[in-house]
Amino acid sequence: MTFIRKKKKTFKWPVTVREPSETKVGEYDENHFIGIFNRLDRDAYEKALALNDEFKMLQKMIVGWEDITDEDGNEISFSDTTLKDLQQDQQMLDSFSPLTTAG
Repeated sequence: MTFIRKKKKTFKWPVTVREPSETKVGEYDENHFIGIFNRLDRDAYEKALALNDEFKMLQKMIVGWEDITDEDGNEISFSDTTLKDLQQDQQMLDSFSPLTTAG
C-alpha cells in the first residue's frame, strides 16, 4: 500500500475503561468505546505537554468518540463540556493515558 502523508491526521482507537465492579467484590468491570484522536506532529505534541493544563491537552488530543452512552442508553455527544465531565472520572482519564503520553 502506498504511504499517503496527510496534513490533518486523526485515528480511531479502542479504549477500555476498567472500573471497580458494583456487583462483584474485588473485581473490575471493563467497558469499551472508540476514541478519535489527533495524531499530533512533534511540535504540536511538545506544545500540548508544555500547556501544563490537563484539560487543554485533552482538547488537543481527543477530537471525538463513539459508543459512549449515559445510564439511560442515550448517546453522549462529544463536546468540550462532556470532555470536561469525563475528565472528572478518574477511571475514564486513566483509560486515555497510554494514548496521551509519549511513546
